[in-house]
Amino acid sequence: MSRRMLVLVPVLLALAVAGGCGGGSDEPAKKADFDAAQTLGRAAQAMGALKSVGFSLESDGKTPVIVKGGDMKLLRSGDAQGTLTIEQQGQNVEMKVVALGDSIYLDAGTGGWRKLPKALAASVYDPSAVLDPRRGIPMLLSSAKAPVAQAVEKVDGAEAYRVGAKLPKAQIAGLIPGIGEDMDGQVWVRRADHRLVKVRGAFPGGGAVVISFTEFDAAYKISAPK
Repeated sequence: MSRRMLVLVPVLLALAVAGGCGGGSDEPAKKADFDAAQTLGRAAQAMGALKSVGFSLESDGKTPVIVKGGDMKLLRSGDAQGTLTIEQQGQNVEMKVVALGDSIYLDAGTGGWRKLPKALAASVYDPSAVLDPRRGIPMLLSSAKAPVAQAVEKVDGAEAYRVGAKLPKAQIAGLIPGIGEDMDGQVWVRRADHRLVKVRGAFPGGGAVVISFTEFDAAYKISAPK
């Protein structure tokens, strides 16, 4: 695998901030009678207070990023572990990833784990930004433009507010390299605790990233692979 590909792999984690989920609600939507801006503000606060989060990622259509899917567990410190699917020379390759301290470990199934300095990816993505109240998910939610209340739907059995909004490139650019325009997005915020449970971010050139958040403040134990 080339040095360039290894440097870009951590972009998966950034997609947690700007990705999204399509429809997929459990039952017909209810009337949208909530304040969209207030909902996003509460979600930003709730996500900024998390110590950890788990999420799954998938692509909807053809997307201009190398990461096509994955499942990750992430700590506020930036440590993370999981698997991802990346596009390499026209083919999808599954890779295991562990980010721990100042190092990143990668295993594409062809030669065991490779350890690299996390500094190699610093210019592309900083994992610690994802749950930082001043960056990442919280900042993206509080900076979303023209929020519109769309519906109240059930997501994984719990009611969630669906908000449509423009996701500003200023907040996305550092998290998803190559984005030069605002993205059309949809955000699902759980009614009970205001936590973000789904996001759908549409790329200007077509395709979208779909992310589902499934665990919050779980006691993840991340260690170096053996």
